[in-house]
Amino acid sequence: MKKDEYRRWFADQLAQQNRLLTGAIAALVSLGLIAALIEATLFAIILRFSILSSSWPTAYFVSFCIQGAMLFVTFLRLSKQLPDTEHEVELEEGSTVIRTAPTMSTVWTYALGSLETDQTWIERLFSILALPQRLFCAAWYTWQRIIRLKTIDVNDCSTVVRLLDRKRERIEVSDLAEELQLPDIATTLSNVSLIDGVMFLKQKSMGLSLTNRLVDAMEEWSRKNSKSPE
Repeated sequence: MKKDEYRRWFADQLAQQNRLLTGAIAALVSLGLIAALIEATLFAIILRFSILSSSWPTAYFVSFCIQGAMLFVTFLRLSKQLPDTEHEVELEEGSTVIRTAPTMSTVWTYALGSLETDQTWIERLFSILALPQRLFCAAWYTWQRIIRLKTIDVNDCSTVVRLLDRKRERIEVSDLAEELQLPDIATTLSNVSLIDGVMFLKQKSMGLSLTNRLVDAMEEWSRKNSKSPE
């Protein structure tokens, strides 16, 4: 594909990701509401018959207050649970830090809970109790991801993807920066990390590559959208 075709593909890719993320938000919120109602009902039953011995409205009110407090604490910890990963790389002009966003699979794992088998029963219990709150926080995080996607510079990011597609192999960040000479390589690569199918691979140094799935999607798009020669 030519440069302008990569830009068009990248714009289409952003639009597609926005649609997928919007669907993910709807799913997360729906699951969160269902889980919150189930949890609130269980809390209310416990409060109604074993602790408060009061009316159902009071039991539900206290239950929702507990859930609200849990949501507040979960939200405060969100930046530590789903942080951008910082990678220090050496470029010609000196050392710089590249911040890469977590993948959506990481977001879903956070929302639904870890599958680690070495958790204690207390950790598993708290993980289950915080499920609705994590789902809501993951939905908010996904919304922030959509906002970040809207600020992406299509020209610079599509240039990076174009080089990765041409090479079809892992490219060191230092080599990429030297060849492309982008004005703000750290911001550009941080934005590129939001694109599904772009891999950041850390060996002795940081490098980038494309997944086969993304390459196949680009080739399919090219067949459907490339201008035929006149």
